[in-house]
Amino acid sequence: MRFFCHYSLAGYCNTFLLGPDRGGDAVLIDPGFLDTALLQLIEKNSLYPRFILVSHAHDAHIHDIKSILKIYDATLFAFSHSIQGFPTTAVRDGMKLELGPFAIEVLETPGHSGDSVVYRWHKMLFTGDTLTAGSIGTTNDAFSRELLLSSIREKMLGFKEEHYVFPGHGPPTTLDIERRTNPDLIQETP
Repeated sequence: MRFFCHYSLAGYCNTFLLGPDRGGDAVLIDPGFLDTALLQLIEKNSLYPRFILVSHAHDAHIHDIKSILKIYDATLFAFSHSIQGFPTTAVRDGMKLELGPFAIEVLETPGHSGDSVVYRWHKMLFTGDTLTAGSIGTTNDAFSRELLLSSIREKMLGFKEEHYVFPGHGPPTTLDIERRTNPDLIQETP
């Protein structure tokens, strides 16, 4: 399997691409902005984004969905039932998505937004804005912050094996690093 990370200056956001070694149907995660570099990455590696996973429906993660769907015949997966007027396959906590050779687990993580989810593939967590290196997602009020922290504690921090965190913004990290250094999570440790 091949894994690619694409950073877009347009939205200061990350897009992730999972695909087979020799090309074929691929998974595109949080494709906020379709720029020439992302298109070249997909095409140069003979990949076809058949599945699009959306962590939440904020613009930085869905901005160019319409353009992507004009190019590729893909199925959208999101907590919301539609994205920019396109129907999705709605995901819920604990679902296992069988997307070609990829078995991806869905973790509901409300708090940053009501439709936030994290996608887990093996020891990789695609966290959108739920958890980033050194921080957690922004929230509108104290209730949403507590909901987000609860989501992170209950859905991610309990994993025994080390997991890599690939956020929607900023550099990758690991759960162990975040447990030890993330000021938002350290406050939570009794």
